[in-house]
Amino acid sequence: MRILVVLALAAFSSTAAAQSIPVTLSEWKLKLGRDTVPAGKITFQIKNEGQMTHGFFVRGNGVQQGAPDIPVGQSGSLTVTLKPGSYTVYCPLADLSHRKAGMLATLVVKASDGPAGATKPPAGTETPHPARAR
Repeated sequence: MRILVVLALAAFSSTAAAQSIPVTLSEWKLKLGRDTVPAGKITFQIKNEGQMTHGFFVRGNGVQQGAPDIPVGQSGSLTVTLKPGSYTVYCPLADLSHRKAGMLATLVVKASDGPAGATKPPAGTETPHPARAR
């Protein structure tokens, strides 16, 4: 019984883990490691490779969250839970002038395929609907 409980907890914790997306900031550029992800908890791993302080902000679908400002050569992170939809990510510094200069990108979040490990049965092995089995 204990083994089943441990296995169930391990499966649950792996599905609850955040997906990681690397983000690189530099003058007038914001580069996402991926621009499409499944819905769920996302951790942006942000690195400032520029010559000035930059920030990182996520906006869309009811989300408005940002990371603390990231000094030159430093890194930071931001974890958010995102539903399917389109999100704008950008540097919010200097009254949005960094965003206007090109430090923005679009992140597309797609619906999850279902619980981890869920698969469709192989073709030809489906159980027929009772009403159609006659």
